[in-house]
Amino acid sequence: MTASRMQRWALLLSAYNFTIEYINTNANTADALSRLVDSYKAKDRSSSNDDEPEQTYLHFASEALMLDFREIKKETQRDPILGRVLSFIRDGWPDEVDSKELKPYFNRRLELYSELGCIMWGHRLVVPKLCHNKILQELHDVHMGIVKTKCIARSYVWWPGIDEAVEAMCRACSVCAETAAAPPHHAPQPWPWPSRPWSRLHLDFLGPIDGRRYLVLIDAYSKWIEICQMNTTTANSVINKLREIFARFGIPRQIVSDNGPPFSSEEFRLFLMHNGMEHLLSAPYHPASNGAAENAVKTCKMVITKAVRQGVNTEVALQRYLLMYRNTEHSTTGESPALMLLGRSLRTRLDRLKPSREQRVQRAQERQLRAAGGGHRELQPGDAVWYRTYRGPTKWLEGAIDERLGSTDYNIISLDGTVVHRHIDQIKLKSKHHEPSLPKGTTTHSNGTSKQGLVGWPQLPVESETGGSSSDSVSGSIGSELGGGVEGSGTHSTDTNSVVPSTGERRYPLRERKPPNRYGYS
Repeated sequence: MTASRMQRWALLLSAYNFTIEYINTNANTADALSRLVDSYKAKDRSSSNDDEPEQTYLHFASEALMLDFREIKKETQRDPILGRVLSFIRDGWPDEVDSKELKPYFNRRLELYSELGCIMWGHRLVVPKLCHNKILQELHDVHMGIVKTKCIARSYVWWPGIDEAVEAMCRACSVCAETAAAPPHHAPQPWPWPSRPWSRLHLDFLGPIDGRRYLVLIDAYSKWIEICQMNTTTANSVINKLREIFARFGIPRQIVSDNGPPFSSEEFRLFLMHNGMEHLLSAPYHPASNGAAENAVKTCKMVITKAVRQGVNTEVALQRYLLMYRNTEHSTTGESPALMLLGRSLRTRLDRLKPSREQRVQRAQERQLRAAGGGHRELQPGDAVWYRTYRGPTKWLEGAIDERLGSTDYNIISLDGTVVHRHIDQIKLKSKHHEPSLPKGTTTHSNGTSKQGLVGWPQLPVESETGGSSSDSVSGSIGSELGGGVEGSGTHSTDTNSVVPSTGERRYPLRERKPPNRYGYS
């Protein structure tokens, strides 16, 4: 705006203020004063040498965006959509429009108007399509960002989809992208929980701390932690440590690590491929992607830091901590890592406070033996015995001890050469060690005893239920031949190693009877 034009506007404003003040004092001279104002306006128009129109919102938008309204007017008339909108504004809007491009203008038909051949929506200029890029470049010239650029655009111009166009313009700007802040952090996405233990392991390095480096490993299923001190962090050193751990717990299905040199090397890739393991790499420079390993590293680092401050051996402190950690219930799984991985709890020094289960069982067994009573007998291979049979009318048959199977079980050779298995309670000693003259056809056992072949021994007397003998003559001959009599019919010598209760010894121990305590009675 030129200086002469500003002087004319100041003159008009002073005349208007004077007129209003005079009207308040003398209403009769209002017509004369109005004619005076008109004369000033006519003089102003006659003295003006330019053809500029009256100042409106269009001029403010044009001056702010460095545009000429004449160019906007020309492009508006050329635009097929805005040309129709301009005709609708002048001639009237229809009841409905079928064109999708006309819908945004039809929805604002009551607020649209034309000014100097351009379309206005309130105080905002409706920009034709060919001028969009120029307007966007002017709006984003100072790189204010998406929100503020939208605010300045809403103060001057409008077209359907201007907000999306401004946002796309700002996002595509390389200058804004280089200096922009990081986006809001994404919500944590937990790793899927494995279906079985030791199937996915998370690895990471710890240190250097106190001059040492460590390889930390955690099982995603049981939360079991392993830590190994590393002299070097080469791929070969990492592979050797992993071989030791896999020899104890087995080979996992997946390995998760960062993109460090040992894990991204060709040697490490071949090691995993030959052992059938899948390697999952976390995003570079984003430790949260391998959060399980990071938490394990933080835990072990805290233990080492405390050990250094206390002046104790860091290795001892680490192993003692891991023993208690593996035996403690984890907050995520609700079970201890040892129970989930090994199926049992690890014994610690605190377990000495609990009573020993083995000692309790031994004391219970001793009480049961004392209450059961009974004697202790032992037989040796070659002893002539009677053994219990469960076929036919005969209850006891004659035989000899073949071999001892256990503390109470024996194999016995019968008269017909068969070997039967009997308990000590099913055997009665007939005589001490004596090898009878066996008939022809018998064979000798490997341990010195004899087995009967097809030719059997002479029929032995069978002890009846009444305690007598079925044949006294036969029993006498057999008894003299074997060097002893039937048990119960006479005396015989026993082996020095066997303990046979005497006739006067009680089979069961005497019970200790205590007198009852009668409270209140003398």
